[in-house]
Amino acid sequence: MFLNPDLMRIRPILSTAALAFLLAACETKNPNGMPDQPPGQSSVQALPATAPKPDSAAARTENAVMPADTSVAGAWLLLEGALRGHDAEVLNQLIDPEFGLWILEQTGAIPLVTRVAKVGAFRRATQNLPLFSLDKQLMTCPQLRVMHHLPEADCGLQTKQNAGFAQSGCFAGPATAFRRLDLWPSATVKGGTAAQGKAAQGRTVRTVLQTRTGFRFHFAKSAGAGGRWRLIFIDLREPCMA
Repeated sequence: MFLNPDLMRIRPILSTAALAFLLAACETKNPNGMPDQPPGQSSVQALPATAPKPDSAAARTENAVMPADTSVAGAWLLLEGALRGHDAEVLNQLIDPEFGLWILEQTGAIPLVTRVAKVGAFRRATQNLPLFSLDKQLMTCPQLRVMHHLPEADCGLQTKQNAGFAQSGCFAGPATAFRRLDLWPSATVKGGTAAQGKAAQGRTVRTVLQTRTGFRFHFAKSAGAGGRWRLIFIDLREPCMA
């Protein structure tokens, strides 16, 4: 077979060009084997050297355990589970670190308001019971019934299974009535001051009512964008208490 001498001279040149092309292609291929990605980049982006500065108000109050919930139902489920499971850690995470948790009780004719520093150390005025003794009094409700106005007690309707409400169940509604409650002039305050308690009361937004006992649980939104629901007050007064 006769080969043209001119083609013989061109072949080494073509081979050299093809080799250079292949090497260039290998160099532009990223370490993860993605051929369409620009040189020097990987599919996992590096984190910045310094993280953006967080919102200081949100940083004081946010916690991953809290649900992003506009209806307070998620926070209530956490609270109910913590009380039934005697889980002080979860309960503490529900408490607003700025305003704290306040528990309202009735001792005779005088309201007793206690700012709780440690959930496990708190004892109720009734028989010196711990806070987790509430697990035996909680109603079991599949879900909260949302209402525009929470029902008020009628003592003529009081039974052993109902503290005096025309309807029975677990209700969620605005905390308007609780914010208007002026209990501080006559209240005995422990663990804090009346001014602190009044400020915490003014923060409440939503209330959960259980009709069997009449107990109310008052929640507020924590500071910062995307704030979570926090437990601010537990009202353990029975509406028709003699």
